[in-house]
Amino acid sequence: MSTHSILIRGGRIVTEQVVSQEDVLIEGQHIRAIGQLGDRSAETIIDAEGLLVLPGAVDTHVHLNDVFMNTVSVHDYYTGTLAAAFGGVTSIVDFSNQVRGGSLRKTLEDKFQEAEGKALVDWGVHPVITEPTEATLNEIPYVVERGAPTIKCYMTYREDGLYVGDRDLVRIAERLRRKGGMLMLHAEDDEQIAANVPRLIGEGKTAPIYHARSKPPQVEVGAIRRIVDMARETKGRFFVVHLASDEGMNLINDARLEGLDITAETCTHYLIFTDKVLEREDGIKWICSPPLRDKSIQDRLWRGLGDGRLALVSSDDAAYSWDAKLYGKDRFDKCPNGIPGIEPRVNLLYSEGVRKGKLSLTRLVEVVSTAPAKWFGMYPQKGALMEGSDADIVLFDPEARWTMNQETLHMATDWSAYEMDVVGRVQKVFSRGELIIDEGECLAEKGRGRYIHRRLEETEEAA
Repeated sequence: MSTHSILIRGGRIVTEQVVSQEDVLIEGQHIRAIGQLGDRSAETIIDAEGLLVLPGAVDTHVHLNDVFMNTVSVHDYYTGTLAAAFGGVTSIVDFSNQVRGGSLRKTLEDKFQEAEGKALVDWGVHPVITEPTEATLNEIPYVVERGAPTIKCYMTYREDGLYVGDRDLVRIAERLRRKGGMLMLHAEDDEQIAANVPRLIGEGKTAPIYHARSKPPQVEVGAIRRIVDMARETKGRFFVVHLASDEGMNLINDARLEGLDITAETCTHYLIFTDKVLEREDGIKWICSPPLRDKSIQDRLWRGLGDGRLALVSSDDAAYSWDAKLYGKDRFDKCPNGIPGIEPRVNLLYSEGVRKGKLSLTRLVEVVSTAPAKWFGMYPQKGALMEGSDADIVLFDPEARWTMNQETLHMATDWSAYEMDVVGRVQKVFSRGELIIDEGECLAEKGRGRYIHRRLEETEEAA
């Protein structure tokens, strides 16, 4: 059976290392050749003159079908991956919380059921441990071998049944180290939050801005200090999710220089918004955890992203309905924490980062595609423009001007946190050689997305 061939001609290819004027030949589901391919023929020729040719974006932090704070996210494996595809995202990794009394094995089974017949792009799973019993820890080898080697835990959200204490985190990290896995941590100090929130509520300080006041940077920094200590103790591999403090970023960078295996991401919203939006009448739109910070911290996060102190940018897509967000209209602590952002990430990092001189084109590709694929065990199958890699490719118009808002985005929420004029737009998206987005039209068949079996590179300790 012959495989379909596609030649993308005349575009500017961008990898994490170079920008070059070259052609890309796709055969079947993979990249066959890259270079000056004027003499090559293909069944389909695509003129990419004036466009950037990027590896498909990889989003390693999304919450699909997420049950949290008395609601469920509106992004499932169809609506969530549809929005992802329109944003140039061809691979996602979703979190699956261990259900009370349930097993880690079930965290994978649940996602296979949720994705079947729905997923438009390829997907993976981060199991989330909520009950660190010996039985749960004994399942760590199973999920690692099933291609889910990255396990997340929360250092807060005690009332929501997610909190895991430090000694249990050490036990989990040690088990993961032995099996070649990595521990992802939501780094916020639960004790400080538990003291701050009731005090503010008691003082009548219930508006959205006080969500940020209840979780000042020190809440995050204190938790990160403890994580660094765990990394020293266990020699394990640690990843701090949605970092929003410059001091925390520098603590992690110092720990890496010390030789510890620890890194961090930030998220689109910390780079685009500051805590000023929480003072607006509709400030509940931007309640997330950790909260948005001030402009000076935001500027330092951009610099850390540019110079490599931050490894990558994820969306932390947590899409709740407006009715659900309104739970917090009178009290910030009742508002489901999260911002829908699975679609805007690539467009915004180009418009606000590359166009404004904060990121190079090569660094853009690194933080949205290549680094997430490498850190989370998908490279070079994903996140790369290389011969033999999956033909996950985005054609991006660097000069397109448009207004990003609820009408122009494709996310399933009935509101948008992102309303702004943008330069640069995703035009065509290929997933494993199949054109799934074409000039604003989705061509993908529901259920075509495949599970990504991930494996981390072995460290000396895990070998």
